[in-house]
Amino acid sequence: MHYTLDRSNVIFEMSKANKPVLTLKSGDTITMETEDCFGHRITSEDQRVDEQFDFSHVNPATGPIYVEGASPGDCLLVTIDKIELDSQGVIETAPGWGVLGKEVKEARTTIAVIQDSTVDFHGLSFTARPMIGVIGTAPSTGAVGCSTPGQHGGNLDTREITEGSVVYLPVFVPGALVAIGDVHALMGDGESCGTGVECRATVTIALELAKGQDLSGPLVQDSSGLYVLFSSDTLENAVRGSLDRAVSLISAERELTWVESYMIASVACDVKISQLVNPLITARTFIPKSLLSSTKGFSSSGP
Repeated sequence: MHYTLDRSNVIFEMSKANKPVLTLKSGDTITMETEDCFGHRITSEDQRVDEQFDFSHVNPATGPIYVEGASPGDCLLVTIDKIELDSQGVIETAPGWGVLGKEVKEARTTIAVIQDSTVDFHGLSFTARPMIGVIGTAPSTGAVGCSTPGQHGGNLDTREITEGSVVYLPVFVPGALVAIGDVHALMGDGESCGTGVECRATVTIALELAKGQDLSGPLVQDSSGLYVLFSSDTLENAVRGSLDRAVSLISAERELTWVESYMIASVACDVKISQLVNPLITARTFIPKSLLSSTKGFSSSGP
């Protein structure tokens, strides 16, 4: 069946304590409205982040959605069918934001016009690349703010989470409690100043449950291969975690030793930065489709 959900149904942290706003079955589809990362509180260049801005209410995610039959140790596959963007987006930076934030002396807002798959920014035009910043399930314990990434997904800010891709999320609690938000019309790897082109959107997804397909963290698959994501406190640890998961997956897929798989990763896989600006940094390792045993999914649990 197909469902709809409007952007009035949002959460600001992912937790098993959240009450689901909708229940779906594996195989169902849903079109959901998402809010921008600022909750539509910055809509003109005269508005900006200041000391009164409430950072406990950023990156709202629409949901959560309960998936019938989902249990801890399962995997939820989220296929992104369509991302429809609003007509404008906001880019914001402020002192301390991003890698070069010490050079920023005051907050700055730019409003970008989004039209006909183009983003217009201060006289420059860029081709829009719609992507989802926040997508995740509820963690096993506690609550994780929607600004923070982790094993459950969350604020992954990964460009490949876009139309046509499939996001694999671990299930830690009954029903999974999946939520989505923080769409960008355009974002470069790293999200260097702290934001992409943040905008409202309408997203259509399909949900599929893989029973007993345990994961240690999120994966993203597109037509070219698989991206293995990992978030940690430093870039070095994020890269190490992503690469370690990727090597283990190659080893299981190809029935090779860990060392052989490590060598293959060194010559055939790409390590990339997703984002440098969230409470935890996210890196991803790309595994080409030719190294996988199937065109969709993977044969082993664990990575």
